[in-house]
Amino acid sequence: MGILSNLLQEEKIIPKELSSTKNLIYSKQDKLEPRPLSLSVRPTLPEDMEELEYAYRKDPICFNAINKTVQIIMAAGYEFNGKGKRKYEEFFDDIGNVGEETTFEELLEGIYLNQLVYGNAYVELVFDKKTDSTILDLLLIDPKRIDYAKDSSDNIVLVNGRPIGYVYKLASGYYAEGDLKPEEVTVKENQIFISAKKICHFKLHTIGDRYYGIGLIEPGYRSILRKMKIEEANTNSIYDRGTYPVIVSVGDEIHEPVPADVERATEVVSKMKFNRYVGLPYWIKPNTLEVKQSDIVQSTLDYLRVNETASLGMPMAFAAGSGEATNRATLNNQQQILELTLNQTVKKTVAQFKKYILGRLSFYNHFGPIPEFTWGDIGAGSIDTKSKRIVEYIKAGVFDPTILLDYIKNLEGMTNL
Repeated sequence: MGILSNLLQEEKIIPKELSSTKNLIYSKQDKLEPRPLSLSVRPTLPEDMEELEYAYRKDPICFNAINKTVQIIMAAGYEFNGKGKRKYEEFFDDIGNVGEETTFEELLEGIYLNQLVYGNAYVELVFDKKTDSTILDLLLIDPKRIDYAKDSSDNIVLVNGRPIGYVYKLASGYYAEGDLKPEEVTVKENQIFISAKKICHFKLHTIGDRYYGIGLIEPGYRSILRKMKIEEANTNSIYDRGTYPVIVSVGDEIHEPVPADVERATEVVSKMKFNRYVGLPYWIKPNTLEVKQSDIVQSTLDYLRVNETASLGMPMAFAAGSGEATNRATLNNQQQILELTLNQTVKKTVAQFKKYILGRLSFYNHFGPIPEFTWGDIGAGSIDTKSKRIVEYIKAGVFDPTILLDYIKNLEGMTNL
């Protein structure tokens, strides 16, 4: 990814075997500029990717909140505008020829979903094998299988502060050829090296060294795990003690019980689980022992669920889908904050997409000017407000309705009419 800006300035990397000077860049003016290799300190790693995926797969609130977020974003729609957009649209209509068959819509959905779950989304720009100079396809990569190229000390290998590339872990039994690996990069078994220009790395939230993104699950990950463990333990307790335990009193003033009597009475009573009718002497009296559930269990679960929904950025009423008793005004404010958050997520993703995918398509495939890639309005409230403003503008004579016809069709999702 870091190599892109150099490439867009029409610079080219000298193949190592053709250069006598290590790590140099050959410019358009045939001038050699030294670009020394540098190694970063060990980066701050995110939570284990598989654990984040486990939380998404197994926790209903987490699963529903993230899916709803993606659905709200994708429902807003998108469009390309500007001169030369046709070449880009034709390219995106034809993706999915490498790896799994996928549409452009599914690619965008996967980018958002991976960012929300893992904090990182990776798209490979598949170049032609012969010349390595034309982009043929886009491929969404599993974030669990890709990482920065590192040295033997597990430090990210950098050139001018930018990652030199990535390593991809192949599935067992598969083979693929990677790019020419620099000497400084250590590639482990079943891994291949991929140069930085071929990977677009999307990051949701970043902090510190900014090499890895932070998703919505990671901040609340420990609360999610604790909640799941308490829920499992509480469910097992209810299963084991769904009915109150039975206590048997043996003996009275006349019948002095002996251990054998207690043992026989316990054996008979134990069969009550399967038999509806049990006969006992009058001096054997079964009773139930009431066991109350601890109040702290529910209060702890409520606390952990609040932590989880805070991390997911989704109001509990939306995340749980249970109609929480929330004041309507408060819920409206929460919805507005949610929409602001989603718009910010979209804005960052669109900016990265435009720079690292559209920009590279323009440079390598010679598609011409980069078109505007715009996302629709997120949230029904904002659409309703905009519709009211448009009506007021038309009534006031600010706009001619015929000029706004195409815009209104797009706003209402009626472009086919």
